[in-house]
Amino acid sequence: MSKVFLYLLGAGASSQVLPLASGLSERLTTFAKDLKKAGPNKPRAAGVDPVWVDDRDNLFEAINWLAKESSQHFSVDTFAKKLFFRRDIKNLKKLKASLSAYLVIEQSRNHVDQRYDAFLASILTLDDNGNISLPEHLRILTWNYDAQLEKAFHGFCDNYEMVIKDVAFNKHIYKINGRCGTHPPGHIGDSFRAILNSTNEPAWEAGINLYKEYMAVACSPDPEICFAWEDTTQNKLKNVGLDILSDVTDIVIIGYSFPYFNSEIDDLIFKQFGNIDQIYLQYPESVHSSIEDRIKNLLPMHEKIVRITSTDLFFIPDNF
Repeated sequence: MSKVFLYLLGAGASSQVLPLASGLSERLTTFAKDLKKAGPNKPRAAGVDPVWVDDRDNLFEAINWLAKESSQHFSVDTFAKKLFFRRDIKNLKKLKASLSAYLVIEQSRNHVDQRYDAFLASILTLDDNGNISLPEHLRILTWNYDAQLEKAFHGFCDNYEMVIKDVAFNKHIYKINGRCGTHPPGHIGDSFRAILNSTNEPAWEAGINLYKEYMAVACSPDPEICFAWEDTTQNKLKNVGLDILSDVTDIVIIGYSFPYFNSEIDDLIFKQFGNIDQIYLQYPESVHSSIEDRIKNLLPMHEKIVRITSTDLFFIPDNF
């Protein structure tokens, strides 16, 4: 039987660039200050540019609101679930819109997490025509709604269409919580493309305009960030995301904490696996025992578990 490797990624997999739940509020507060100072060095010729007046101020207010709320909850996911249960659709949309706009700008003004960069440098293949691609025996299931994987791939292939086809909409890659930066959902436009280029002029306008588009009218399309416990996401996962798991033989889990409020989804995912040869857990030493206990509850056959304690690079099994 051919080997098929699944990489299951959580927030820790992007932590060199994007904050974990514990640091989100502080990063948002710093970001809001930078947003307030951002703008063109010279006034635009034709009067006042609304991007740098009302539109920027609206995003500034939303980011400060999200920073305050994040500081009062265990995570932004907790706050989102509270809004969901309250049926506060307006503020749930505001949360997703401001988070998406933040991620567009923050990823554009930072280089990619170097671990994605090194990972792709190790596994990408080049055919006789000079086209690069991900290995056919690789599957990626990620809880992250960032674009670090796409941004890293763009460093090796600056063809936007190939990034979209080979990574963003790759049939072997599934984002459980959706993705940031698309408008309308499923459409890779200027905001998402802005993430891919790290420049001296971050994509401030792209993020500001994205937030404006999301919040322009009540009936405008929702952001594509869609938390796993929302019914629509569960149905999509059942119909699409689980298809990539049936032939998996080995699993590499990086930076995912298996929080209890995702337990229903975790159980749904792990029920799809057949006989797993090995599971590699890549975490700091201090959390390995708790993660291993949760894995054993999900896979009672107790497949061989290998602990990987170094976190400077994404682990690649010798037989990959």
